[in-house]
Amino acid sequence: MATKATNSGLTDELLNAMVADIVAELQSSMIGYHLRRSAEVEVMKCTNKGSDSKEVVTQLLATSPWFKQLCNAVYHRVQNYQAPAHRLAPPDHAKEPVSYIRRAQVCLLYM
Repeated sequence: MATKATNSGLTDELLNAMVADIVAELQSSMIGYHLRRSAEVEVMKCTNKGSDSKEVVTQLLATSPWFKQLCNAVYHRVQNYQAPAHRLAPPDHAKEPVSYIRRAQVCLLYM
């Protein structure tokens, strides 16, 4: 099965992995908690009316004050996303974050 590259140069597999990681992070964050709570409250309100829950939740998300925070959190996580190392590559080949290297260089300067 061939993987096709998207406009940003990401393969479908990497894009799917990135989306899954970001969704997992957001679900365990406070934004995810608040969105779930407000969605539960709205669904409970409208169950007596017999309306469609999916439509209620999408309307809630569009009008919710959490929507902008959710967009910002997704943008932040996409910008700072680090792809997991290739599973076949040995751990020695994984690169260290630049901030760690810079801190080590600064420490060496002041010794």
